[in-house]
Amino acid sequence: MSKKLSFGIWSSVKMSVILIALTAATILVGAWCPQEGQVGREKVFEAFGKDNGQIVINLGLADTYHSPWFLFLIAMLSLSMLAASFERVFPRLLTLKNKMPLLDKGGIEKLPFHKSVEYEAEPGTESGGKSLDEIESKLKKKGFNIIREGNKLTGEQGLIGRLAPSVTHVGLLSLLVGVTITSWTGFNGFQPVKLGECLSFEDSQHSKLWIGSLPNWQGRVIETRRENHPTGEPKQWYTTLAIEDKFGKVLKTAELSVNNPLTYDNVDIYQSSWGIDSIALKFNGQKQTIPVNPMGKRFAAFLPLDQDSVMIFSVLDQKSDLRIFAKRSNWEAPKILTEIKPGQSATLGGVTLTYDGIIPRTGLQYKRDPGIFVVYTAFGFIMIGVLLAFIPHRHVWACEEQNDNKISLAIGGRSPKAKIAFERMIEKIIEPYEKLQIAWQLKNQTEKIVDEQIREEICQTSK
Repeated sequence: MSKKLSFGIWSSVKMSVILIALTAATILVGAWCPQEGQVGREKVFEAFGKDNGQIVINLGLADTYHSPWFLFLIAMLSLSMLAASFERVFPRLLTLKNKMPLLDKGGIEKLPFHKSVEYEAEPGTESGGKSLDEIESKLKKKGFNIIREGNKLTGEQGLIGRLAPSVTHVGLLSLLVGVTITSWTGFNGFQPVKLGECLSFEDSQHSKLWIGSLPNWQGRVIETRRENHPTGEPKQWYTTLAIEDKFGKVLKTAELSVNNPLTYDNVDIYQSSWGIDSIALKFNGQKQTIPVNPMGKRFAAFLPLDQDSVMIFSVLDQKSDLRIFAKRSNWEAPKILTEIKPGQSATLGGVTLTYDGIIPRTGLQYKRDPGIFVVYTAFGFIMIGVLLAFIPHRHVWACEEQNDNKISLAIGGRSPKAKIAFERMIEKIIEPYEKLQIAWQLKNQTEKIVDEQIREEICQTSK
């Protein structure tokens, strides 16, 4: 007899529950805290403030999924599930080959659900078997695999449903493998890139215990634009990206937009945001760029003229006119001075101002996820395991015994799922024999009554 494997606490349910709870808590923290690799450091500062945001970053909460703590939990959970698989889950597969034992009437009557009947044997029959033949035929039509020896039979249905725990377990293990591969070799990040500049991967986020490598190419922003709804709300963002090698040779050019990423060298680049970095102007022919900041739906730049006056430039996107306002400290609100179309000029107080256009900034999110195909495969196993779990695994036993002119028939079984439907099936199978039992009981009662009447008449005659 082979010795059963034992991994002690590593395969215990308590250990698995503790590790799963800690992993879930870590994932919740990652979902609550903005992740620097997905939205950028500015979003972290926006959510928590400059000082608190820096504390969050230093603690690793803004990069939860690459932290040594998260990698440690995934490794421990993988070991625990692997130990449980070899100790308890996979050994059950060997039991699928075991044949179900045949039971006599006494054993059947100990089952969770059973029925027993007795009825008269047909004249001229010396042994039973006809009832079992009929039951065997009905069970086979319902998909049961039958084993029969003499006056006993057993049937099994839905054996494949017993694979559900093992298949699901393989899926969970595969999922952990995929996450581990990505954590140790993958990377991600977010970078705002101005028109004409390049997306680099130097500030990529990855685990502290990392064995991967960064790409030796870069993505240059050739064009980026924003499309609006009639209301002025953004409709879509577009960026044309040229993939260049370290010598500047273009390897690929493609346009990406929201929900339409660019993929190159197993790196996915997503259009994440869009904005205006600065406004390009000329003052009497002298070029100048003025940084802008978001203000509601628009972007605005402020140019102080003196202690009491400021000039305000407001623009919506790359196609809209530039609005120019003036504001003094004793005015209740800014006053509009003029609007200039891109490429045109206007004269303000002896100064010729030319609006050359905007310098857009596109927000690009990127990631390399080497374990994604393993994760997809894992989800496939998990879905198959869930579907298999809906298949009821059923056992049926039946036994027929004949004593003189009496046949005793017992049938029973067990079904962990869909018990009511299973019991109805058993009742329907034995229903014809219950009718024979009732008919036989009525016959015996009638014969008993007739016998009593005859004895009574004999007694009266003798008197």
